[in-house]
Amino acid sequence: MPQIPWSHKLKLASHYVWDGRWREIYNMIFWVYPFWWNRKISAFLNNKLLPKLGIDLFPPFLEIEPTTACQYACVCCENSYWKEPPKSMSFQNFKKIFDDFGMPKWLGLTGIGTSYLNKDYHKMLSYAKSKGTLIETFDHFNDLKDDDHIRELINTGMDFLFISIYGGTKESYEKVMRGGNFDKAMHNIRRFVALKKQMKKRFPILSFHYIITKDSKDSLSTFLDFVHSLDTEIAEVLVTPMTHAFKEAEDFAVTIDENYVNDLKAKAKRLGIGITINFSAKKDSEELEKRPPMSDCKELLMPFIFSNGDITPCCSLNEANNRDWQHGTSLGNAIEKPIKEIWYSKRYKRMRDMIRNKEVPPECIYCPAYDLSNITKETIDESNSMARENNPQMQEKVVAPIMVERVK
Repeated sequence: MPQIPWSHKLKLASHYVWDGRWREIYNMIFWVYPFWWNRKISAFLNNKLLPKLGIDLFPPFLEIEPTTACQYACVCCENSYWKEPPKSMSFQNFKKIFDDFGMPKWLGLTGIGTSYLNKDYHKMLSYAKSKGTLIETFDHFNDLKDDDHIRELINTGMDFLFISIYGGTKESYEKVMRGGNFDKAMHNIRRFVALKKQMKKRFPILSFHYIITKDSKDSLSTFLDFVHSLDTEIAEVLVTPMTHAFKEAEDFAVTIDENYVNDLKAKAKRLGIGITINFSAKKDSEELEKRPPMSDCKELLMPFIFSNGDITPCCSLNEANNRDWQHGTSLGNAIEKPIKEIWYSKRYKRMRDMIRNKEVPPECIYCPAYDLSNITKETIDESNSMARENNPQMQEKVVAPIMVERVK
């Protein structure tokens, strides 16, 4: 759950009351908080209590990737290095997946690409929002054309908007986001804030996602000053060191230590900014704590659907530059079959049973969020064999867990 004071959370929640978003309030109280924002409660309910009662809960949450097309070449992003041809999901396929799912309580509509390169992106947002689904998106704000385009985004009514930031200065930002325009992003952020006030809209609730690399680590403090200067309400600044230090990008991954985190939190507190520290490829987990056991996994409740319809267990497996393996170990295709049929398939059930027994499933050998110390060679071999068999594009590529030191 966002690591911000309860007083701030309640203030943000009050927007839903003032806007009369009663279905979203229900979704937040009875689904999002117990099954997503609180890891311990979620793990107890979904991985212990409900299975004992004979209930195999269908996931209430979903993530869909609008496109893999991207005109940028961020040094820390797998999209800059893979060979997969760009693909956008059609609105027809998006609607089919969404409707087959049965209207998710929460939808993440972001993937490994630039969402605005899908011409139906705002149409997707508006359709999902019309069903009362809570929507969260991430965008870098480099592709908004003008004030009318920003107004259109605001009018979709989506709930949570994270703006991805790659550095707190022009130099650091553009070193990481090759082809990006720091000045344009900052201009669009300021215009978003101004137009939202002018339109008297409470939503989308604004947050920022700051990516820490060796080039952006030292300018985060400067970015917090920028956030403070906006003089507007934000939910949080989510700080994410690279979650996968894959080969092509490993030189950009850095360690953040306790002193760095404490200094960061102290400054954020002085400025009245909520801040959350995400897990890291170089450290154990959120807040630098030890990674939890696999049986604490809540991410299985939010499957991630690729732009071609393939289903991977969750978004945590992304950004490892291992997309061929992900396609090869896909649990099914949500365009070809209803998700419920796939979810209750023998293979998907086996994955859930392994997680609940603290075992590492073959579909999760790259997980950056949970303890993999008990992974077996047999599981790795099974995963590799499965991936090669189901995805001929892998050819003879040898696959092994990227963070190999965690499974020795």
